[in-house]
Amino acid sequence: MRKKTLVPFSQKFPDADPSALRLLERLLAFDPKDRPTAEEALADPYFCGLANVDREPSTQAISKLEFEFERRKLTKDDVRELIYREILEYHPQMLQEYLRGAIILASCTQVELIDLSDSLLI
Repeated sequence: MRKKTLVPFSQKFPDADPSALRLLERLLAFDPKDRPTAEEALADPYFCGLANVDREPSTQAISKLEFEFERRKLTKDDVRELIYREILEYHPQMLQEYLRGAIILASCTQVELIDLSDSLLI
């Protein structure tokens, strides 16, 4: 994309609180390294009186290893299988319906094969 000139938030939102706009600029920084952490954002003057950093729960940053699954090369069939498993996790009755349909299909196929073989003998 071509580079665009920056339009200050104060120009886009002239009636907004200036401290809110400063925080928003920091939160929406393109480079993640330039963005504040949750603790830093809550400590911003905009949240003065609303947030208590000492009382807010905090945790460690998510490890990059937790997203290792995103680096795997998947085939179309792999993606289909993953989607199917995800569906079954939330809708296990779908497996029963699938199996019921497969049994009906299998029995219909056998009947068709029998009928076909009978017709070939005639």
